[in-house]
Amino acid sequence: MTDKGRISVPAKFREVLKEKYGDETLIITNFERCLIVYPIKEWNEIERKAAELSQFKQEVIYFLRHLIGNADDCPIDGQGRILIPQSLRNDAQIKRDVVLIGMLTKFEIWAKEVWDEEESKKAYEEFKRSREILAGQGL
Repeated sequence: MTDKGRISVPAKFREVLKEKYGDETLIITNFERCLIVYPIKEWNEIERKAAELSQFKQEVIYFLRHLIGNADDCPIDGQGRILIPQSLRNDAQIKRDVVLIGMLTKFEIWAKEVWDEEESKKAYEEFKRSREILAGQGL
């Protein structure tokens, strides 16, 4: 990440984004210990589904406040970079080195130190456990 908070989106991510979504703006928000980036088409679907939830349930209010309330436009510039707002960098503990993880219709941005900790703690064990569950779902 640059001093101004820009990160370069890997070329293979940009190619997939361009092919599937054209020049759409991206939406970035915080999610657990990382940031999550959606193409606007996918984000609009999240908003559509969220609008169908009961707006009077406390857990819905907290969910919308956290996920939707922290969302920010994040266009890719001419050099293939995105600007991560300072507040989101703080939330995800991003200082310098980042890891980008592709997730089908979105991607995650992790502080490298947080990602290394996540990976070393439980990610592989959870993967092994979840693949058994997903095998019953046809995957």
